Order: sequence, then C-alpha cells, then structure tokens
Amino acid sequence: MSQKQLPPVKVRDPTTGKEVELVPIKVWKLAPRTRKGVKIGLFRSPETGKYFRAKVPDDYPEFK
Repeated sequence: MSQKQLPPVKVRDPTTGKEVELVPIKVWKLAPRTRKGVKIGLFRSPETGKYFRAKVPDDYPEFK
C-alpha cells in the first residue's frame, strides 16, 4: 500500500506546537507482552523537517 492512498492523521507537531494533518512515513505496533499496546506513526514536521512519533488510530494499517 503506498503512502498516497492512506488518509492523513491529525497530530500535534511537538517542534512547533501546532495541530497538523500528515500521512505517516512508517506505522508499527508498540506493545508490551501482557497488554494490548498502541500503534505509533513516524512523521516529519513540514516546517522544521524534524522527525517525530505520535499515536495513530488502532484501525490504521501498519506498513514499513
């Protein structure tokens, strides 16, 4: 699945403090052994170019 087909996610950019809608570069599940866990996405700030991680919805598809 290419990134262009995926919907953007509304996240807070920690480098600027603004709410932005971005398509993640990578999505993976982060879970301890005994609990459910969450899905994390890797994003790039459009203003500063720095990378950051943020939670994405559980129904969002995983890709690398």
